[in-house]
Amino acid sequence: MKGLKVFCIAAVFALAAITCKPQPESALPGQAGKVSAAGKPNIVAGRIGTAEDLAVTQEEINKAKSALGSSFVGIIPCTMMTEYHYGVAASAKTALESYGLKVQLVDPDMKSERQITALENFSSAGAKVIVICVLDPKVLQLALKEAADQGAYIIQYAGRESAFNGIDISIEDADLGRAAGEYAAQLIKDELGGKAVVAILDYPDMPNVVIRANAIEKALQEQAPGATIVGRYLGATQENGLKSMENALQAHPDISVVVSINDAGAYGALLALEQAQKDPAKTVIVGIDAERKALEAIRSGGMYRGTVDTQPDQTGKMAANGAVKLLAGATVPRDLKVPVRVITKQDLK
Repeated sequence: MKGLKVFCIAAVFALAAITCKPQPESALPGQAGKVSAAGKPNIVAGRIGTAEDLAVTQEEINKAKSALGSSFVGIIPCTMMTEYHYGVAASAKTALESYGLKVQLVDPDMKSERQITALENFSSAGAKVIVICVLDPKVLQLALKEAADQGAYIIQYAGRESAFNGIDISIEDADLGRAAGEYAAQLIKDELGGKAVVAILDYPDMPNVVIRANAIEKALQEQAPGATIVGRYLGATQENGLKSMENALQAHPDISVVVSINDAGAYGALLALEQAQKDPAKTVIVGIDAERKALEAIRSGGMYRGTVDTQPDQTGKMAANGAVKLLAGATVPRDLKVPVRVITKQDLK
């Protein structure tokens, strides 16, 4: 799904108990390529790693293939119906297969119960590594722990609380929200005279996304104190964003800025603002995910002014490399971070 045909919740939306003995922070630098004698990975706490810590060698790929044997790596995204989640899962699958590792992928279609079923099925089939975007940590905790107890390494992306017996790879939701909020605040100061009526699109059902929305709100309060935030409204999908913004405009017709926890919800807000005949020169929308539709809207000018790149392809490649490292018994950081960046019209010229 490289074309965005259905707008579901995006990214996200990115700590763990581990069975390996923690190493001191100083043990990690320079050891990322080393393989432990016992064949079990050294999962190291104490710092946030980067993609460089997951660079794999041919020796590690060979050891991973040997350790995997006739088994496979399971991938369970949150959904395959957004560009972000499709991109992460597809990138991870492609990279793993390029290393000669078997892969099985199940799309849970944003349903926690389907993730539980996939975890149970993968465990029963003997999956050695499970890469997962956890929809609801509390609901999935038992199934994840059972999979880890049966020997599967868990690689969580878009979150950090559920990587039992493994590692987590995530853009920090606080970083995403702060980047979007700071850019919106900059536009409020530079183009709207420091005054604006702001609506935030949220998705309270997912704790990680609430962190993102909290960071948006805090950045706006700190860097655009003259702006008035009139509420946090349900977003995450185009349908939600449209309905929420229609309702918000009835109560607050002077809304001039919308900051969304993802691009998909922002598309609905854009439609509502256009239907309300808002002046594009005095109306600002900032999203998160850097989806192609958002980039096209930013490039064309108008209300959609910026989006934060969540780098799904890099996240997927990091997950694949993490699987190789774990299978090869290498030293890896428990927690790894994907960087963020704001994309504006200037960046797209």
